[in-house]
Amino acid sequence: MPALNLPNDPRLASIPVIQSRVPNPEELVVLSKPLLDATIAAGELLADCSAKWAIGGDLGEILFGVNVQPDHVTILTTANGCDEINKKLAAVRVEAPRTIERRLNRNAEIQPKPQPITIKAYTSQFAIKGQKLEVHGDLQIRVGEWEWGDPIDYDPEYVYVVGVKVPVVPLGLKKDLYFGLGWLDRVKKINEAVARAHHKIV
Repeated sequence: MPALNLPNDPRLASIPVIQSRVPNPEELVVLSKPLLDATIAAGELLADCSAKWAIGGDLGEILFGVNVQPDHVTILTTANGCDEINKKLAAVRVEAPRTIERRLNRNAEIQPKPQPITIKAYTSQFAIKGQKLEVHGDLQIRVGEWEWGDPIDYDPEYVYVVGVKVPVVPLGLKKDLYFGLGWLDRVKKINEAVARAHHKIV
């Protein structure tokens, strides 16, 4: 029986060593337990909602692994959906539905100069598990003095949050929106999250 011949040169039989490292704080994507509990509660309470709705805002992004720090729950729906959710969550309602206009803290970073961003929606507010929950029906966006955009529409994607199926505004829509507003730092965060989800190095 032939013997197994091992090379004398150790370099030919070297085994690659993969270095591990502790991630930097800015690389950690963590949803706080209070917001996690509020997300689960919203998913359970609205499981049989007939209107289209989805988690949006920073919370919707972190559910897909985007490195952001949400401070409340945001739901996007239609005006009818806002009324339906208002009835389902009447016990924890803080503000009844009403049409609001609000300027965002960040401008659209477009040429030739930054422009203010205003949103308009049929909005109600709740306190769920001690966390702020805003519901926006038929959300529209205006940049500067331009015309109002059409109400934001989407086909929700679904994630499971501790076993609860929750609809979420798609990252592709958020990426297109941020690109149009010139928020390239937010586009980069989404790209990084998508790369991590596909096990790529960013």
